[in-house]
Amino acid sequence: MEFLKNKLDASGIDFVSKRHVAALVSGLMVLASLLLFAVKGPNWGIDFTGGTEIHLAFEEEVAIGDLRDALQTLGVPSDAVQEVGGGLDNEFKIRIKDPEFGASDVQEIVTAGLNESFGPEWIQSIDFSSEVGARFSVKYAGERTTPEMVSKALTGVEGIKVEEGRDDNEIIIKLPGLASQIEGQISDAMGDRAFQVLSVDAVGPKVGASLRRAGFIALTATLGLVLLYVGFRFEPSFAPGAIAALIHDVVLTVGVFVLVGKEFNLPMIGALLTIVGYSLNDTIVIYDRIRENRARYRRQNLEELINVSINETLSRTVATSFTTFLAISPFLFIGGQVIRDFAFAMLLGIIFGTYSTIFVASPMIISMKRFEPTLRKFIAIEGDDEDNGEDIPEQFLSESEKRRRERARLESEEAKERRNL
Repeated sequence: MEFLKNKLDASGIDFVSKRHVAALVSGLMVLASLLLFAVKGPNWGIDFTGGTEIHLAFEEEVAIGDLRDALQTLGVPSDAVQEVGGGLDNEFKIRIKDPEFGASDVQEIVTAGLNESFGPEWIQSIDFSSEVGARFSVKYAGERTTPEMVSKALTGVEGIKVEEGRDDNEIIIKLPGLASQIEGQISDAMGDRAFQVLSVDAVGPKVGASLRRAGFIALTATLGLVLLYVGFRFEPSFAPGAIAALIHDVVLTVGVFVLVGKEFNLPMIGALLTIVGYSLNDTIVIYDRIRENRARYRRQNLEELINVSINETLSRTVATSFTTFLAISPFLFIGGQVIRDFAFAMLLGIIFGTYSTIFVASPMIISMKRFEPTLRKFIAIEGDDEDNGEDIPEQFLSESEKRRRERARLESEEAKERRNL
């Protein structure tokens, strides 16, 4: 490992000269990711769309076609049933992304039962809410009606619960959720093939929209805070490069997820925020070295100095990426579906983050520095012409810089000889 570190530290690779090609490649990849997101669209999970997801595990082998046939009587589409882990563990997920699936049929049954018992003028309004399952809020006219009276009127509906509402002349009717209906349907259709419900997730449309909005705000706020931090911690010219690198990493990761059809859910938002933190950490390390070297090598042009800084931190960058990959590998190859997608996003983040730190964040400082002459017309900016540090290593010097230094050395020697005379 020490040998590899020494090799990387002494590599002297000219990264900055490749920045134009890297910018073209990165721009095309970002554009492709945005087009995929706009045209194909992400595979939103129920966290963001609302709906119901049931995770089942059968004790014996079950064909996915049999499970789909069992749910046809409920109107569940065949593509809503998916195998988990290639079907090797006899696990399935039933995803119904319509949060109001089956609500109209239940509402017709409830309305018919109430009209038959209390008359068609009794119901003033009836509102269905999918935020908490099958829940109806009924506003009625006339004298007070007790929950017991309503329960008696709906005796034909299984699993019904009736309670008084918060307002006067309001009755709340609760029915078993869609998950309970599906479980019962599977039990009836699959006979003696026992199964276990591993998890049930139900999200209403308002909650899903709120989570989607909160996820976008979290990412935007993070990037904004990073911009402020880098601007204050280093220089304003450093901040745009850091933000461009983070946006680059997030957009490309999202693009790959859209391309392969992986689901976007709350763990995915967590993965993107983790990628931002990982990539920023790598960028800050190189930025800090660039700042140190600017103080040491004040006469060097910025391109050479950035090359030096990247090469000096290259072994650290490679070691961090490799150890992070080792840490997430168990989750990527033997973890469950949710953690496996998280690990896959982190793997993409390691690749894109390492690339963007070297070829996006650092070279962009050069582009931002070119705006300084314009700023000097309006703001007094002190130059950095003093040379208070030692010479830059010979391997990183350009040919023109070597010739300039040789001339300076000869002139210095001639000056010393004249003083001795």
